Amino acid sequence: MARKIRLFVADSSQHIILKSLDNLNLFKDDVDYETFKNMLEELTQKHGVYMHSYVLMPRYFEFLATPTHAESLSKFMQSLGRKYVGYFNKKYNRSGTLFEGRYKSSLVEDALFLFDIMRYIEKQTSKDYLYSSIGKNLYNKADKLVSQNELYKKLGFTDEKRLEAYSQFFHSTVDNTKNNFIKICLEKQIITASQEFVKNLEDMIGTTLSSKSRGRPKKQNKQQRKKMYKNLVVLDKEKHKDLKVNPLENLAFAKQSPYIPVLASEVVQVGAAFPVVFSADEEPALISLVSLGSDSLAINEEGKWITSYVPSFLRKYPFTLAATKENADQKVILIDEEASIFSKSRGKQLFKKSGEQSEVLSNAIKFLTNHENQTIITKNVAKLIADAGILEDREISVGEGDEKQVLVNGFKVVDREKLNALSDDILADWVRKGIISMIDAHLKSLDNIQTLFNIAHQRQS
Repeated sequence: MARKIRLFVADSSQHIILKSLDNLNLFKDDVDYETFKNMLEELTQKHGVYMHSYVLMPRYFEFLATPTHAESLSKFMQSLGRKYVGYFNKKYNRSGTLFEGRYKSSLVEDALFLFDIMRYIEKQTSKDYLYSSIGKNLYNKADKLVSQNELYKKLGFTDEKRLEAYSQFFHSTVDNTKNNFIKICLEKQIITASQEFVKNLEDMIGTTLSSKSRGRPKKQNKQQRKKMYKNLVVLDKEKHKDLKVNPLENLAFAKQSPYIPVLASEVVQVGAAFPVVFSADEEPALISLVSLGSDSLAINEEGKWITSYVPSFLRKYPFTLAATKENADQKVILIDEEASIFSKSRGKQLFKKSGEQSEVLSNAIKFLTNHENQTIITKNVAKLIADAGILEDREISVGEGDEKQVLVNGFKVVDREKLNALSDDILADWVRKGIISMIDAHLKSLDNIQTLFNIAHQRQS
């Protein structure tokens, strides 16, 4: 069976379980428990894993944590496995592994599921159980292993208020449907999240992540973006050895996309023609608005982008790239098999006769890798701006009063007054990092909202 691709999303927690082999008892006395916990304290700090909730049970270890980097969690689990197996085998004069295989993990939409998973984990024991986070999160007992999540901290301005709020939730009626959903997601290693969260993530990495039936109601997104990729498959040098690719000259695949993701490094170029704004998601992204509620106004009837600069997000089609969480250098290349630029009779080969990558494919992979790196930078910049509290909601509408019609909403822009009110040291730092220049380009691009109306009027005429 193919291994599940482990996903990493910055500042998002992971629900993890590691089970013993053949129901073996991992802990035979209190010393084993204490030794394991000491190892956890050492390795979470070493590998940058912030643990919010955990429980050590005789036959498994389950926890909720936020890794700081794509490889943090895998390195943490590898080190923990090697370290504890060595200790256990030496103590009990045995050999071989203790665990049934790879740990199971589920990326979590914290806004909807963080506290439910914390409670799910901590309700597996009594309040006096020594090897669980329940003592820290519910009774404020000392526990060096627990790092409180930002959402937990927002429960109150004092420890007492946070404990009171979490205790009230902890002792409230449990949603069994939600608990069952959490259990299934961990067992199947699918994302514990709403369908909207999953779809947004799918659009970002360009591949399907959700199971066919997730069991939770779908959130409605007023501006659900049409998928550019119709039939994504992993690029295979045997299956696709005869596949050829032609130049990307027709962008009809993006004709129904109302907005296009934009990199921080290309805000000036894209913003010269179209408004570049921030999405209204919990983790905002830079996007270019190219529609007033219908098809893209940036692509003409011939499938051409109407300005000289084409956003890099479109230029990477029909390829996309995904990285496994165990190894940030290990990539999975996917292609849209239904892309019209693929052919077996004309174009440039993806693979040489020897099976090696052709120059065309090699260049495509370099482009994808660079785009992925720039996407991470852009995400960090957008988060920094959002955390500064200087974004405000905006919409594009026509008419007033009862005749008002909203054409585009769900986006934010920088408030100039709030920007200017930031401390001098922050502004100076942003100037050095080029963030102020990017914000200026973003604000200037808002003048192009009128450009969208002009284009729409011309096409109607």
